Amino acid sequence: MSREKNMAISYRAMFREYPDALTPRQVQEMLGIGQRMTYGLLRTGKIRNVRMGRLYRVPKTAVIDYLCANKNEENT
Repeated sequence: MSREKNMAISYRAMFREYPDALTPRQVQEMLGIGQRMTYGLLRTGKIRNVRMGRLYRVPKTAVIDYLCANKNEENT
């Protein structure tokens, strides 16, 4: 199995208690970052999200993809 797949599996296990559709507050908790940073990542599209009126919803897989992408950038 590739390193990226192993990372994704590990992150899924770490975040299994979170729902599939996350609020920005839950993303904040998962990543251990502040509110301003969270909304910045959502506004810029660095973390995929869906906007419903004023509300953001984030697929859990989008957070895992973001973490895997950042981990790969650190290793290059």
